Amino acid sequence: MSLRSALTDTLFLLVAASVGPIVALWTGDTYTLVTFQRILIVAVAAASLNMILGYGGMVNFGHAAFLGIGAYAVGLLANAGITNLGAHIVTVIIASGLVGLVFGAIALRTSSIFFIMITLALAQILYYLAVSSSTFGGDDGLVIDERSTLGGLYDPFDPYQFYALVAAFSVVLILMINHLVRSDFGRRLVACRDNPVRAEALGFNVFATKLSAFVLSCIFCGLAGLLLANQTEFASPDFASWRRSGELLVIVILGGTGKLYGPLIGAFAFILIEHTLSQYTTHWAIIFGPFLILAVLFFRSGLAGVMDQIFNRLGWRVQ
Repeated sequence: MSLRSALTDTLFLLVAASVGPIVALWTGDTYTLVTFQRILIVAVAAASLNMILGYGGMVNFGHAAFLGIGAYAVGLLANAGITNLGAHIVTVIIASGLVGLVFGAIALRTSSIFFIMITLALAQILYYLAVSSSTFGGDDGLVIDERSTLGGLYDPFDPYQFYALVAAFSVVLILMINHLVRSDFGRRLVACRDNPVRAEALGFNVFATKLSAFVLSCIFCGLAGLLLANQTEFASPDFASWRRSGELLVIVILGGTGKLYGPLIGAFAFILIEHTLSQYTTHWAIIFGPFLILAVLFFRSGLAGVMDQIFNRLGWRVQ
């Protein structure tokens, strides 16, 4: 990745992350920060899915299971008195990576619809484990006593300081994902998606490349779960449900599959539309559904594709 691309990425993400505090200061309502925290967290999870869906052609319909793994890892550690952020990050990386390795090794022996169904089935195993286990709080979920701490460097219950932590963490994670998909590894992943036979002939290990991408995406999603657990101070089986996985797929498609900023733009659009419509009706999804259909029909590259066209006309290439 060139220096110009890195600077453009960083600037774009910092501008997106600064919207929350600006709106909160303008309106005088600090609760607004919660909505924008959620946008950034969901954007990280969607970006991790986009890495394997948009660039690897792997439709993981159980991706939200790793949100649950990250959230429950934080909850169990925090309630055991271990609140250090570093310990939480290491634990989430190990747990998400190991589970992702097992899931990927199984699912990648299939393809197309069979891959989708196996990832769903594997994720549902974790979902029902959380629901049925008293250790994880069962249906009621797990209340988290303390947020992750950073050696006293910030107050986790100050809304602006906590937002700064979530924003910084999210920006770094999305930058890492963008770097991966732009790197040689990302190009190999695309080659394995487009023509696995030719990729094998060129000396690529298709299975290892896809498995590596799958595990990395699971780790990034687990870290998004870490942020989600801190934001909600709660870990719920719903975090790992198939419905949550479906939402992540919708966000990626709405933003633009295979677009660097598709997940972020899709997260902004999805959550702000949901937030606005839910103020008027509990059946907001009935209104949102047709909008999504129209977006898919008329904006084949998603909302990020529309922004690409605008930026290109201005002479600023973002993608």
